Amino acid sequence: MFIETRIQQQAKLDLSGSVAPFELPLPDMPAHVWASPDALRSRFHLEAARYFECESVLAVTGIESGISALARLFQTWYGAMRVVLAEPSFDQWDKRFRRANHVVLDWPVDLILEGDIPECDVVVLGRPVNPTCQMISIKQIKPLARRLREQGGWLILDEAYLDWTGEESYASFIEAEPAIVLRSVAPFSGLAGANLAFVCGPKAVCTALLNEVGTQAVSSPQWWLALQYFEAERWREDQLQRLADVCVRLEALWRERLGATVEIYKGGYFISFEHPNNDRWAARLEALGVLVRTYSNDACILRCGVPKNEADWLRLDKAVKALDA
Repeated sequence: MFIETRIQQQAKLDLSGSVAPFELPLPDMPAHVWASPDALRSRFHLEAARYFECESVLAVTGIESGISALARLFQTWYGAMRVVLAEPSFDQWDKRFRRANHVVLDWPVDLILEGDIPECDVVVLGRPVNPTCQMISIKQIKPLARRLREQGGWLILDEAYLDWTGEESYASFIEAEPAIVLRSVAPFSGLAGANLAFVCGPKAVCTALLNEVGTQAVSSPQWWLALQYFEAERWREDQLQRLADVCVRLEALWRERLGATVEIYKGGYFISFEHPNNDRWAARLEALGVLVRTYSNDACILRCGVPKNEADWLRLDKAVKALDA
């Protein structure tokens, strides 16, 4: 039974994630990397400050590690806080802040941007919003960051999916209007197992977070990977075009089923849309061996990732065509 289950799971086409289908090409890692963590760490801090245009950048082992560390740090600094999550949002924000005994409230992102925010100490905002791909401008963020700091609170920006937009990160504005920004390597690089993310913030925050996660949390190969990622400027330009092209193709694949009136959001590594049949379609696709993700709030949103190869494209196309109207 175990062997049969494993084979069935491997046979499924998993498009529920949000990682680019094209991977950052990496050279062979030199053996000396294992023996030179201090040199790599020093070089990382120089290159990270240049890349993010931010003085203080902390590397962590994945975006979830950064979220957990922030939740624990805030509990240490302030005790239980009232945290507003701009919905929709990455579910780990809710889970990990609740685990650290904070009070978490979901609130529509549009109301937050209009200034209609319940009493709170922290606001967590996706930029862009996942899965609707709504882009929030620097101009909109600055007054919100200022307002929260004046009240003794914090704005946290989840920019894990920012790279595909080509937009400027808020990290370079932290010194003027303090906030905390999280970035991730895996989505844009296509390296799903990278487990590497970055926290950009005021020096006091990054120093305290370093004490929280420990000085040995990030390994030498991860320092090396971060440097490869920072240096890949030409590849990054080409990746933006590749992602734009495949999103157009994925939109066209679904358009035949959805018709002309349904708005499709393009998110670089996925497309998403609202439709009353989404829950039923997701279940039907799973029965056909294709995994997608749904978000059920006021409207049900289906998110479908980009296939990696032609065989997967054909498989998805066949499955979508098998959906009832």
